[in-house]
Amino acid sequence: MAEYRLKPGRLGRKVLDTYQKTEQAFAEKFLQEDPDSPSGYRLKTGKTGEQAVRAYAKIQQGAVGAYKKVENAFVDRFLEKTEEAHPEDPTHIQEN
Repeated sequence: MAEYRLKPGRLGRKVLDTYQKTEQAFAEKFLQEDPDSPSGYRLKTGKTGEQAVRAYAKIQQGAVGAYKKVENAFVDRFLEKTEEAHPEDPTHIQEN
C-alpha cells in the first residue's frame, strides 16, 4: 500500500504551525514527565489536571459533533433509505 502525506502549501503550513504551538502549550501546561508511562508523560493532577480533562472533553465533543453533522449532511444529500435489500444494485449500501 502506498504511503501519503499532506502537501501543506502556505495555508497548510500555518495550520500545522498553529497546531504544533497549541500542542506544545498544552503539554507544558497539563503534562509532566513520567518515565514509567508508555508515552513518557502523565497528566498533572489537581486543579490543572481537571482543567485538562474538561478541555479535552470539550474538544472531543466538538469534533464528534462536527463529524456527525458532516455525516448526516452526506447521508441526507447522497443516500436514500430503502425498504427492501437489493444486493445486485451497485448503489445499494447495507446498514449494519
